[in-house]
Amino acid sequence: MGKQVPFTYSNHTILLEIPNTTSINEHAYRILDQWQLPVFVFPKLQEALRLFFNEQIQIAADETTQSAVEPIINGQVEIQTILDQWFKLVQECKTYIHHQERPSDEQIFSNAFQNVLGTNYEILLQLEYVYQSEIEDMLKQRDKQLQELDAKHHREMHEIINEPTNKYPDVFVRNLAQKHMEDKQSVEGRWNSSITSAKDHQKQQFKERVMRLYEESLVSNSLQTSNGNKTNTRHSIPLSSPLSVIIAVPDAVSHERRLETSYTVQLGAQLKSMYNLRLIRCDMLDYCRLKTTKKDNKILFEPQRLQTLMSLYSSSLCGLVLLVPKRTRLTTGDIKEEFASVCERSTDFHFPSFEHQLSSIEDCLQQANQVRSNASASLDSNSVTSKQSDGSLEDQNLCSVGDFYVSRHSNLSEVHVVYHLVVNDSALRSSSEITSRHASLFGLRNILKECCKHDITTLTLPLLLTHDMTEVNRNYTYEIFFIHLN
Repeated sequence: MGKQVPFTYSNHTILLEIPNTTSINEHAYRILDQWQLPVFVFPKLQEALRLFFNEQIQIAADETTQSAVEPIINGQVEIQTILDQWFKLVQECKTYIHHQERPSDEQIFSNAFQNVLGTNYEILLQLEYVYQSEIEDMLKQRDKQLQELDAKHHREMHEIINEPTNKYPDVFVRNLAQKHMEDKQSVEGRWNSSITSAKDHQKQQFKERVMRLYEESLVSNSLQTSNGNKTNTRHSIPLSSPLSVIIAVPDAVSHERRLETSYTVQLGAQLKSMYNLRLIRCDMLDYCRLKTTKKDNKILFEPQRLQTLMSLYSSSLCGLVLLVPKRTRLTTGDIKEEFASVCERSTDFHFPSFEHQLSSIEDCLQQANQVRSNASASLDSNSVTSKQSDGSLEDQNLCSVGDFYVSRHSNLSEVHVVYHLVVNDSALRSSSEITSRHASLFGLRNILKECCKHDITTLTLPLLLTHDMTEVNRNYTYEIFFIHLN
């Protein structure tokens, strides 16, 4: 609670409360009006009020401090009790700040990666190429061993089949086929385990290298600041490989130019937005494949790869729509299986592997289908049509048409996020036209909404919701650049 102290100026006195929240200018104008003083004394009155408040506030603070210290000096309060209380408060404050402000390991690594990429991108690209080559060599060895094993099994089965029918019973043939399948699964499992271990080791090494480069850059910047040196110099840990990095279009694919045309449209009735559209003839997976080649002692990277890495943690991400079947598991001959093969050829240093993400998606899918089943069961539906529509949700491992799931990637050429849109290819091909109420279009609308929410500014999707055009204009994609104008 404050106290009132007299303030005297030009033979006039007024009581002012200390401490006071009213501004000095307000007090000065009130005193001028109350005492009928001339306006030209306002600056001197303002300065006198300022000195008065500073002096009285200091006196009040000294009195408060003295009243708090006197009980301790007189022995009325235990010092240890006060120390324990303050120690407890300080510890609680430290715990709160540590819990609230400590960044996660992912945030620390992302900040370090962005810093290092701007100054030492050659080292990171060179590391990426070296690690990618190691994984590709292991994949080639795995595929070669599996092919040799398949050929051996084919010869054994062919010899048995060509023998007289009474020589080998059917049980023997079935057991042999079962043994062949188990042998192949065993070999494939060992190789996949080795590849997974190698990727985990590469991921750990990559993160350690990035953090070392980041710490080195911090030390270098601090030394430059202390010495007053503003020269932008690079200090990096040299690699043992003599390879040099060149950002250019590799010669191996220079002749495979995409056929494309671009145009701009404006959409919206009142608030118009401008969109850049590109119609491109290419394979959808060309946006995912890393087109890195080696020529002599030079590594040729496409410029898009560096751009993809630089925008990995930005607000301008690139997305891709893949049309997939209802089942989330990989099947031979499916575009999702081809996409998984592309992801497998290199290590993802920033996100979980595609197989791990699929496993998490399957768990979420079962929960989502269970919620759908419970919601449909709670509705009072007696018609046969409603029961038939609910029958597609009986299998908890299947998606519905129009559903989509998302995977994140940092090891693809021009894509950060992939939207796997569930469609029914046979139904789309047989339908003469697709209405706006079609489930696939609902899914596409939901994808566009998610793009706007999560900074996906570039989206590539297949034209007419199909990957293959059987008659004309085969393998067209439609690429949309979202540009929001104020």
